[in-house]
Amino acid sequence: MTYEAAFHANTNLIDKLGTGNAHLAWTLALYLEEPDVATLASEALTDGPDDKKIDFIHLDTDSRRLVFAQGYRSDTKKEAAPANKASDLNTAAAWLVSGDLKDIPDRLQPIIQSCRTAIENGDVETIELLYVHNLPESVNVARELQTVQEHLQKVLANRSGLTVIARELGASKIESLFLSQDSHIDVKDEIICPSKVQFSASGQKWQAYVLSVPGAWLHQLFLKHGEALFSANYRGFLGISKRRRINTGIRASAESKPRDFWVFNNGITLLTGGVKQEKDTTRLTGVSIINGAQTTGSIGSVDLSKYDLRDVHVLCRIIQCSDPETITEVVKFNNTQNEILTWDQYSSDSEQSRIEKEFETLGHKYSRKRGVKQRADQISLEEVAQPVVAFSGRYAEANRGKNRIFESKQNYTSAFSGRKARHILFVYTLARAIDERRIELKKKSNNGTIISLEEDQLGLLRNLRFKYFLVAVIARTLEVILGQKINRETIGFTEDAASASKNSILELVATWSSIVECVLAFVATHLDGKDVVRLMDDDAEVDKIVKTIEGIIYATRNNLSLGKFPEMVAPT
Repeated sequence: MTYEAAFHANTNLIDKLGTGNAHLAWTLALYLEEPDVATLASEALTDGPDDKKIDFIHLDTDSRRLVFAQGYRSDTKKEAAPANKASDLNTAAAWLVSGDLKDIPDRLQPIIQSCRTAIENGDVETIELLYVHNLPESVNVARELQTVQEHLQKVLANRSGLTVIARELGASKIESLFLSQDSHIDVKDEIICPSKVQFSASGQKWQAYVLSVPGAWLHQLFLKHGEALFSANYRGFLGISKRRRINTGIRASAESKPRDFWVFNNGITLLTGGVKQEKDTTRLTGVSIINGAQTTGSIGSVDLSKYDLRDVHVLCRIIQCSDPETITEVVKFNNTQNEILTWDQYSSDSEQSRIEKEFETLGHKYSRKRGVKQRADQISLEEVAQPVVAFSGRYAEANRGKNRIFESKQNYTSAFSGRKARHILFVYTLARAIDERRIELKKKSNNGTIISLEEDQLGLLRNLRFKYFLVAVIARTLEVILGQKINRETIGFTEDAASASKNSILELVATWSSIVECVLAFVATHLDGKDVVRLMDDDAEVDKIVKTIEGIIYATRNNLSLGKFPEMVAPT
């Protein structure tokens, strides 16, 4: 299947957003490895007039990167995308980092302020400027993007350790992204390594080879392919700076003691699709460095005009494997020696196995592994963690990012231990309903049919932290809404309601609509004119809001249109 065919299969997304916005969101979900395209679209697409040339903004606190993009989609075949759309990223970058907030549309102010604060606090290590389109890549666009990158890098020159990257994601690169989901290998070229195999071993689904490779070869490989070399790695090269002392040390040892580098360094591990041993060389079919990204990047950053890498050699292990499950485990266990704060470590956990089986019993697909989902009725581990934590009342913890939840066994256990699939489904569909409401309000705003109260609601939803705050508020008011005593840790859909044969994921999301609209309206009215960011950090103020809203709902609950929702809810 081609990427275009996979994209057009997302009919619901295209109907909601239009082909252009849907293509931009779908592609960037692929690029960012975000599983839920609809959620990403609702949070990151800017929409509307006077967008300051920013079509998409995504602040990823887990990976410490800021991504903003311009999108273009053509319905006819052309040789290249218009280069002026790439140069628009210059305007976008200027507004993002230095434009007067008063001149920025209200709908963009919260996210741009959040981005600026993150940059000021050193919480962003990489800014990525992307031009996304469905046409062939071109030299003209590449030149424009180089100019944009250099300009923003100069503007941010005083920010130590902050890297700016500008990329064109055209048809061929998107196709490569799409195909690499299964293979884990982005660099598919035939690579000739100027070293011969010294040792080999094999297993049922893999073969492995040990070599000693020249540092100059690694340097050349990194310069040519860059981040694409690390497609199967948990993380890429983190850069050279005072904040990256380990990488600075690696480069320094390659520069000052090249002959000793082999014994100073742990070496690297490559994943490949094929190995052909020749007399004095080894031919590889595609490569991805699954361990040793920092070593490779550090050697790749050596200035060859000042230092000679001829005496630098690196221990290299090459693994040939094509089985996706085996590759996933190889990548995982080759990285656990490093501090990898990611949900991938828990994909084989017994709790996740239990949850997956419970979802299977219900007829729903639950994925324990990272990746962009291809169907709207699929749920993944990485999507449910924050909603589950927020629903239990810990919305501040949910807002710190997915990795914070998985960074310790205690946090992970608190989030998932004993949670039933019906409860997770219940909470997940609530979070999805909030995303759907945000998309609906954005659409109203764009076509000029939104009323003032709804403008207030949309303003709140544009705040990155508000979604999980609203999840927590709805959880606390649910007892009054339903008119029955509930336990927030165990409440869920009934087995009958949760069954895929009775209700799809989208149908369950729809059952939350009236509740989300009701509570959101009450919250927006109560917060009118207040400092929302400060208020969300004040437990006493939050308690007052919840009690006020509970009182209003209790007095008007007979007028609430809940449909069959109360009958669909039961303890798990």
